[in-house]
Amino acid sequence: MIIIVPLAFAGASYINGEDPIANFKSITGMETTEQPKEAPAKDSKPKEKTSEKPATESIEALKKENARLKREIKERDQAIKDLQEQLKNSQ
Repeated sequence: MIIIVPLAFAGASYINGEDPIANFKSITGMETTEQPKEAPAKDSKPKEKTSEKPATESIEALKKENARLKREIKERDQAIKDLQEQLKNSQ
């Protein structure tokens, strides 16, 4: 409890965008040179994403990137196998 409560307090302060140390000092009455910063007000409505590209173009770009990454993985797997084979042969 002695360790968990202060960590929870610091985590909650951090999540709220406040300085946990300054917040603790202000609550306990210790002198501080700065006031803790308040978290910016959050909108209750999620902001809509404005994109210049239609969704289909984004999907196509992601599919191309996915295919490229799969090829890269295969190439690297082959390079690993080659290096393992070279290591076996050198021993």
